[in-house]
Amino acid sequence: MKKFNFFNKISTKIAMSFSLTFVLTLLVLNLIIYVSISTHINTLEQSLVIARKEVILEEVSNIISDSTVLGEEEISNIIDKVSSHRDQIYVNFKFPKKTYQTFEKISLPYTIDLDQVGEYHFIKLKKNRFFYLNTMIKAPSGEPIYIQLISDLKASDSLIDALTSTMLLIDLVGFIFSIVTGVIFAKKTLKPINSISDTAELINLHNLNKRIEASNHDDEIGRLIKVINDMMERLERSFENQTKFISDASHELRTPLSIINGYVDLLNQWGIDNKDLTEEALSSIKGEVFNMTDLMEKLLFIAREENTRYKLNLTDVDISSLLKRIHKEFKMIDKKHSYSIQNFPEFHGFIDEKLVLQAVRAIMENSIKYTPKNKKITISCEIGKSYFKIKISDEGIGIPEKHIPKLFNRFYRVDEARTKNTGGNGLGLSIVKSIVDMHNGHIFIDSEVNRGTTVTLKLPI
Repeated sequence: MKKFNFFNKISTKIAMSFSLTFVLTLLVLNLIIYVSISTHINTLEQSLVIARKEVILEEVSNIISDSTVLGEEEISNIIDKVSSHRDQIYVNFKFPKKTYQTFEKISLPYTIDLDQVGEYHFIKLKKNRFFYLNTMIKAPSGEPIYIQLISDLKASDSLIDALTSTMLLIDLVGFIFSIVTGVIFAKKTLKPINSISDTAELINLHNLNKRIEASNHDDEIGRLIKVINDMMERLERSFENQTKFISDASHELRTPLSIINGYVDLLNQWGIDNKDLTEEALSSIKGEVFNMTDLMEKLLFIAREENTRYKLNLTDVDISSLLKRIHKEFKMIDKKHSYSIQNFPEFHGFIDEKLVLQAVRAIMENSIKYTPKNKKITISCEIGKSYFKIKISDEGIGIPEKHIPKLFNRFYRVDEARTKNTGGNGLGLSIVKSIVDMHNGHIFIDSEVNRGTTVTLKLPI
């Protein structure tokens, strides 16, 4: 068995595709979760700072509204009020003459530009992120009091970092899990294909009866196995038919050649001076040559039909005129039987005239062979909506019912004894069936021993 590179195996490709798809999906979901949670946490931090700002502004406004000037006492009251909060939010003040900072890492001189008052900012100091908001309120004297609220995002960032680490771990575990699952799934899925390959390697000309074990699932692989088994069935049947065909053809050719060779030996032995022997030999040789020629023409027709798919020459043909012509021909060349025609409606059919003529003549010749003298052979015709029927009936010796299904097999003979008396090679009806099939038609045979036979050709118009 040929060894495949690991990465060229379909199972590997399926497993990798499955794993990559799973991991990419997981990464996208994790990214969506990460962005959503990060955005939600940042929004929450902003909301807390804004809520604290409103409280502080209200407290500062209450203190300075009761005073005409901003003195030390008012500043102390403001600082005391701010210090009493326990919400982990730092506050820096810049009074007209004094600065107070509960968080020295971010100082007011850093962001007291009037353009930045009321804006939100994020800043990163030594790997820590901070969110801060600048605002302002007027002192009694009209001078501005700058207020800076700062939220340390260390706790939030720790939560996000933990979330990120967890997601990465989940992605890693998911990747490993997907690879293992993908390999198991791929092997299970491709097991029937491996069975197909193993069985196919065992099949050869001497072992065409081998079949792939059928799948219990009605899926693509199950249907593939069924198609391959059906194909092998057809191949086996075709090979058997071909072998039998070659054997039968060889047998058919061997007999006339043996006869010809026998008469040639007689002529060599007794010479050509014996007039009676010479005439007998030449007559027999001529007859056998005729039989061989007829056989070869039929074999060539079958070969063309099978190997090149005979191309029909479809034309608009007057069917009634065609059948009347056949009736006239056989009535002229065969004086031993009586002929009649029935139900000949005037209509046209789209057929290959040459092939249909050949098929009807072949059936007529069979009727002549197996119908006793002075008996009747009848040609009739029926027409339907999309088809017409040609019927050839005789009052011959008939065919046993058990033989009828096999009559279209090549070289098949109902009785070897009567074949010797009537001639023939068992190819006539097989060729007729091929012609009918080429027209997408059907052929039927009804027969009763010692009563006669009716052959029906049903062809599309």
